[in-house]
Amino acid sequence: MDVRLVLCLLWALLATASARPSSCYHSIPGESNAVRSCSSGADSCIAVQEANSFGGVVNTGVLQLCTNSLISLEGDLDFEFGGGVYVRVHSEICRETNCNTGEIKERPKISTVPNGRQCPSCFAPGSHRCLHNVTLHCQGAANQCVDVVGTLSENYVEIPFAARGCATQDVAKIKAGDILVSGVFTYRIKSIQLSPAPRTEIEDGF
Repeated sequence: MDVRLVLCLLWALLATASARPSSCYHSIPGESNAVRSCSSGADSCIAVQEANSFGGVVNTGVLQLCTNSLISLEGDLDFEFGGGVYVRVHSEICRETNCNTGEIKERPKISTVPNGRQCPSCFAPGSHRCLHNVTLHCQGAANQCVDVVGTLSENYVEIPFAARGCATQDVAKIKAGDILVSGVFTYRIKSIQLSPAPRTEIEDGF
């Protein structure tokens, strides 16, 4: 192969590896929306959509900003805690200038088809302990059991919570000590455990 061609290919690979956005669209709850320059520590733009049902009300929000991909999570981070309580987060990372300025598309509806698995479930706002568990039949892609303890905050008000239920595999990316800034709340994770959900026990009816 021609040496010049090899050098051109090498330069292209290096340029791609070091590419980073000079600015990203910033949309943060409570702040004005604008395109802003990224700091030297940011190598990506991110767009995060959150929907949760805390308090019996569906809360939705979007977060867009510059980020460091090494400390940001991407994918579908879905939790179902039973009793109609859920947290659903969809996050996308891109690495071109202002690549997160496009219209946020409505996320496809979550599958409600039972997947044959089950987990203990609870949701205890205001506490770091779950005192009661109810069996929850998992749905769609939520094939993992999760046990999470932490705090959630909004507008400088922070409360502890403990929860168990079904979750998607992407939740495995979350580690104890992580701070997850989403479209509605900020979650500080004190501890989290994830394990494959066992299959639902079927009683012999014959």
